[in-house]
Amino acid sequence: MIFTLNDIKHVVVCVDTVDLDNIWESLWALVRAPNAHIHITLSPRVLDLRVPTFAELFGKFMAKVGSHYMFDVLEKNVEEVYNLLDDEDLQDYFARNAAFQTDPHTKTHITLYMALSALRFALKFSSKGHASSRYTFYWDPRSMKTIIPGIHHPTHVNNYLYACNNKDRQKSSKYLHLRGQEREKKMVAIMKRTANRLAEQLGYQKPADILHPIKELIELFKGPVAGTQSLVLGGGPFTEMVRLLAETDLVPLTIVTIARTWYADVNIFVNNYNDLMDLDVTMEIENIVKKRAIPTWFFPTECAKAKVKGGKVLRACPWDFATEELITIFKAAGDMESYKQAAAFTRKTITLAKMHIFDVLTVVLLTLPPSLPYRRAVSYWDQVNG
Repeated sequence: MIFTLNDIKHVVVCVDTVDLDNIWESLWALVRAPNAHIHITLSPRVLDLRVPTFAELFGKFMAKVGSHYMFDVLEKNVEEVYNLLDDEDLQDYFARNAAFQTDPHTKTHITLYMALSALRFALKFSSKGHASSRYTFYWDPRSMKTIIPGIHHPTHVNNYLYACNNKDRQKSSKYLHLRGQEREKKMVAIMKRTANRLAEQLGYQKPADILHPIKELIELFKGPVAGTQSLVLGGGPFTEMVRLLAETDLVPLTIVTIARTWYADVNIFVNNYNDLMDLDVTMEIENIVKKRAIPTWFFPTECAKAKVKGGKVLRACPWDFATEELITIFKAAGDMESYKQAAAFTRKTITLAKMHIFDVLTVVLLTLPPSLPYRRAVSYWDQVNG
């Protein structure tokens, strides 16, 4: 893999909308590939604003029902959970999870949510002096046919509230435990106010103007920029990446993505989160890159997360940084604001004991290739199929 980042003309970044490290991954592309246009595809999140959030009740519920019912997606109402609760009013926290494929209502506010997510990314880019002419956001409604909920809805972070002002942030904290139409109505009002404010601040006539259909990106790589030097980075499900590759003849210099797992013993789930949200394309990406001989690098979960039990490190990881190291990194980057945001995000997720930098690791290979060990991998599916 020999190329100069200054010569790269196009970088495609395929990420989900939730975690802050996806913003940093995109920001890195803007910084490290200064002559490239950055094309950011955003994967939709299954959004059900009617569902209450565990929030400060997380510990109480965990003690009552255990991790399986706190994290795993519930495909049906389960009576055994209700038997563990001492209050019928708490049952709504463990109702069947809605999905794009089973509940059309989850699509009701998705356009607003996706625009708000893109505006959040752009706000960070703008704060670092990057002109909007250097990047474009895309999304594909077809992704809702295959992307599933990755985690039980009440455990999912309310990332649609991240960019709201202090007044709305205080209001939203009072709405977290509401449910049904009352909760939905109040959250949508906050989202609209936030999106309109950010759109005006960033120079868009309306929030939706920041988003483009993915067909524009596909047509771009079919024609005007076909054959130019490009990179593809991944920090989410492979849905949009596979669609772009399948519908064009794109052969990037390399693909670097956060996916897979070595030991399946440091995640909440057995699968890597990026993989599990759309398993079919998780397998299909391997077929495409092998057929086109695209150099592809998978960073498994263990590259960013050590195995720890009872406070003792059982398997160390050089990229699982201590808090002091993270502060040093963010200070050196002149971005303590992002550190504070990430610290707050980690507290709100509750599922992480400390801050981890997952998707940002896609940058390590391109900037410091000798710094990580690597080996040629044989996929699980290849092993199974002989």
